[in-house]
Amino acid sequence: MKRNSAFTLIELLVVIAIIAILAAILFPVFAKAREKARQITCASNMKQLGIGMLQYVQDYDESFPKGSSVYNYCGGWVQPVYPYVKSVAVYRCPDDPTVYNPGSGIWNDVSYDINDSLVGDGNNGTGASLGQMNAPASTVMLCEAFGATMDIANASGTQTDYSPSATMDSSDWGGHPGGGNGSYATGEAPNQTASELSYALTGIHTNGANYLACDGHVKWLSASRISPGKDAAAAANAEADNKASGTGYLNVDGGAQGSANLTFSKI
Repeated sequence: MKRNSAFTLIELLVVIAIIAILAAILFPVFAKAREKARQITCASNMKQLGIGMLQYVQDYDESFPKGSSVYNYCGGWVQPVYPYVKSVAVYRCPDDPTVYNPGSGIWNDVSYDINDSLVGDGNNGTGASLGQMNAPASTVMLCEAFGATMDIANASGTQTDYSPSATMDSSDWGGHPGGGNGSYATGEAPNQTASELSYALTGIHTNGANYLACDGHVKWLSASRISPGKDAAAAANAEADNKASGTGYLNVDGGAQGSANLTFSKI
């Protein structure tokens, strides 16, 4: 009887050891699967926002929103797009940890920044014209940046649209994060500074992030595949501060140009 009990104990320990080994193997797999699900949800959100934006553009003579005068070339896209998407949920990436309690009112997370080459300054004129863009499929419309909150569905006209804009370089930040609206979750792009990144230094979604292009397609990319520069006189030119434009970018030291899948330049 004692012998059988000993064997039973040994067998139990073996089973426990096997379970522990399987758990150690499978838990990272489960974690990656959960993150992949969040990445897919985020991409779906961006896709819906892209459809809403393109519907807006179609209704307004192929022009992007006029923007907000609160910050030069800053945002002003969230509320104009809301009537086309009719959902505050699509403005939030599931990985966005932002928690905001204003004490009153209905405030929601905004996990995405618009390319500030596309929006106006809110004072005069309009946003960029989609019809005049040479390569909308290669131009960023929205990227991931966490920390912004606003009353998305407020149609009263009494709240200024503080939704931030992005160039992925600190020389033309448009108040983000200097205005207290958060930081990029994309990972560090060429010529970008780490101080701009308080979320996911290598990208929030498995060392990368989702990007919405101006033709409406969404793509996951590592930050190294993004040209962070704002507009220049020609697609192949770099700005004076060496923040690139076109579909390439200059190295920090002004050396050879690298290649990119998407650019913040309006080309």
